[in-house]
Formats: sequence, C-alpha cells, structure tokens
Amino acid sequence: MVHFMTLNQQSILPSTLPKLDLENLLDAVVSITQEAGELLTVFYNQHLQSAIDVQRKDDTSPVTAADIAAHDLIEAALLKLIPEIPVLSEESADVSERNEWSRFWLVDPLDGTREFINKTGEFTVNIALVEAGHVVLGVIGVPLKQQVYAAIHDLNPENPIKHAYRIDADKSRHVLHNRQVDGQYLNTAMSRKSKRPQYAEYQEQLLQAGLQLNIVNAGSAYKFCLMADGSIDLYPRLHPTSEWDTAAGQCLLEVLGGGIVDLVGKPFRYNQRDHLLNGSFIAVADLSLLPAVLPKAFVHFEE
Repeated sequence: MVHFMTLNQQSILPSTLPKLDLENLLDAVVSITQEAGELLTVFYNQHLQSAIDVQRKDDTSPVTAADIAAHDLIEAALLKLIPEIPVLSEESADVSERNEWSRFWLVDPLDGTREFINKTGEFTVNIALVEAGHVVLGVIGVPLKQQVYAAIHDLNPENPIKHAYRIDADKSRHVLHNRQVDGQYLNTAMSRKSKRPQYAEYQEQLLQAGLQLNIVNAGSAYKFCLMADGSIDLYPRLHPTSEWDTAAGQCLLEVLGGGIVDLVGKPFRYNQRDHLLNGSFIAVADLSLLPAVLPKAFVHFEE
C-alpha cells in the first residue's frame, strides 16, 4: 500500500518569522505580475515580427532579452516592496546565500521560454513566497490571456488563511473553488511527443488500472492554471524541473484541494537541498486521486 502525506497531515510549527499582511501583499504581487506580463507581451509581439535573439545558459537552456527584462522588473519591484526579503529567480546572478534564507521570493520571470521562442503563446510569470520550505503565496500570470491566478496558503495555526482567485482581462475577479474529480476519467497533461519511456510506461499503468485518459497539451505553468479552472485533472512530470517552475502552482493547487507530490506522495518543499532541481512529480487537482495515480516502480526511468 502506498502512503502519502497531505499538508494538513504534517506537523506544521508556527513560524518565528515576522508576520506579514499576506492579503495586501498578494494584491501588490498581482500588480507586479501584471506589469511583467505587459512587458513580456511587448517582447512577444516584436518576436512575432522579427525573431528574438536566443542565448544559451551553462545548462544549454535558452534565455532571451525578454527573460532578463522581466527578471529585472520583478526583482526591483519585490525588493522595493519589502527590501528585507531576498529574491531567488531563474535569472539570478548569485544565490550562494540562499541556504540561510527562511523567507524568500521564488521567481520564474518567463516560464516557458521555449514556448515563447516557438511562438505558441503558452508562457507564464511565476512568483511565490516561501517560508521555511512551504509556499504561502503564489501568483501565476498568463500574459497573452491577460489573466492572473493568485493564492494564499498561510500556515499559521492560530489564524490560517487559504483562498484563491483568478483575475480576467476585463479586471473581473473570480473566486476559485475546490474540485471533486471523477477518478475514472482524467484529463491528463502529458506530451504526446515525449520519447522518454517512463511516460508510456506510466500511461500504461493507469490504463491497466481501469482509468480513462484524455491527453491535454499545454505549456509551462499554464497547466496549473488549467487545473485550477477544471480543464486538467492530472499532470505527471517524470523528468526534472526547477523549483521556480512549480512553487506558485503548488500553492494554487494546495489551496484548491490538490497538490504536487513526489513519486511516493510527499509534497514538495523548497530550498531544502544543495541544488534547485525538483525530482519527478505528480500534480493532481484533487488529492483523493493520489492512491490511484501514484506510479508503481518503473522498469524504464530517465530523469
């Protein structure tokens, strides 16, 4: 039998960090996300007319002037908002002191650089506030849709706060609610083109268990937004991501009764290791799905 822990089943100690007004802070971060999205939209529209220059990082992943400009905007805005909270971004030049941080911003200024370069439009802005390894505030902006998804998950046992909402292009705000997912028919975010054998093996395990899958394609952290909206139920990621790819999405899903867990059902925690790579994970819109969808041992597995 597989055992998994939800956030509520773990021992959460009251934070010794100074208390923040997360409600007001969330409004400010939403505004910063919208500003970054507007900037990225300008770059994207220019890219549609004349291809943007693409550089390569040391790990060979792509980076563009749009990534750097969004990073600069977000970092400056967050440090102006609360100078005492450091910023860890995908484009940060120096994060050598991060192991000393109990509270910090975790940012991907342009999640989905490949989608941006390939002109699919499915890229996002991800901003999360991490306290003692847990994400207490998460915001995902979808620039080309002019949408922002925002969540607070305050772990303070004396006054817990947990809610999420979506802001649409017309500035209307919509409260997001927990979902109960039919465990037999699952809208699943899984690449049809992936050649990694673990995906075919995992899909076969689910089919053998009697589950029906409707495969949905979506890029970057936009998948987490679609999970919040009800279009995706299950998102397996069986090759590496980085912590800034998942933190904001994890906050959103946990507030709505779902989550992101490793392959044995343990929720992700952040800034706990000497590297910033996540292991493989299973994201669900409803935690009750986990017993059915956690993978068995793989014959083939490539991280």
